[in-house]
Amino acid sequence: MIEEQRSVIRFLTAEGEKPAAIHRRMVTVYGEKCVSDKSVRKWSARFRAGRKSVGDDQRPGQANTVITSDLIDKVDDLVRSDRRVTLRMLALKVDVSYETVWTIVHDRL
Repeated sequence: MIEEQRSVIRFLTAEGEKPAAIHRRMVTVYGEKCVSDKSVRKWSARFRAGRKSVGDDQRPGQANTVITSDLIDKVDDLVRSDRRVTLRMLALKVDVSYETVWTIVHDRL
């Protein structure tokens, strides 16, 4: 939904609409789910400066762990061999975060 609204901002900015007018038009369409006036102004300025992408920029920080089929298989094997194993124990055994193991167990297995 956010990228959709940014696309609207990009299009209307390219047509020469002012940010305040863009926001008013978007509120009539998106209602309470509309981005803020401040956000419209920020993105409009970015598009006027030449930005093309409506997606978020990469942020520095901890790299995302990719949940691979090998990792899922390892966790599955460990759970099947000991059904009393905890998520914390699994995380230690496969050397990934607790949250990653939680996602595997609850969303993939």
